[in-house]
Amino acid sequence: MFSWLGQYYPLFLDGTALTVIISIIGVALGILLGLLLVLMRLSRIRIFQWISRIYVSIVRGTPSMIQVMLIYYTLSNVLPIPSIQFLGSGLDRVIPGAIALGINSGAYTSEIFRSGIISISNGQTEAGLSLGLSSRQTMFSIVLPQAVRNILPALGNEFITLIKESSVLFYIGVQEVTAQALGVGGTLYNFVPPLIVAAVIYFILTQVMSQFMQLFERRMGSKYAR
Repeated sequence: MFSWLGQYYPLFLDGTALTVIISIIGVALGILLGLLLVLMRLSRIRIFQWISRIYVSIVRGTPSMIQVMLIYYTLSNVLPIPSIQFLGSGLDRVIPGAIALGINSGAYTSEIFRSGIISISNGQTEAGLSLGLSSRQTMFSIVLPQAVRNILPALGNEFITLIKESSVLFYIGVQEVTAQALGVGGTLYNFVPPLIVAAVIYFILTQVMSQFMQLFERRMGSKYAR
């Protein structure tokens, strides 16, 4: 059933590597964007609050596939991204795809950050201000570190979701794991075995991420315990 793997496994290796790289970029963008959005949401400037609310509502209320395609076609017409081949895919498709994942993840990450921040008692902020710290220093030195510790499980779930969501990039021609599986399935005239291999790859990737987040949680917990 899987005798074809000896011939086609390099395609799955390339697809896995591309999925991991795109997911890392998407996670990094999602964290940065999510942090920016939550700071805008919690600011006293109403226009920032509304921008953050509208952004989150639009992203959470529309399918990720449509977001990916809109961003791809928009960037293709605006930015001259070179079509240099990278792991079987052109950068003109990989870069918009990674940006789309980051934009999508940012909306969910911002809400995770917000839930963590509002879970910290106001006494922490008041204590920081009473010590002479500015509002920014209090947020980044006192509130955010504690909030991040509380939201690590939720962030881990978001990262795992993003790895799986990367499969929608095959709609714009990114040769990640799902696209490679479908390509091999078309060659073999049998899609089931390649898709099983793709499912196993996603399972391994998500389990590795889960174990990494659990290790990170334990280290953070021991740090605060001391």
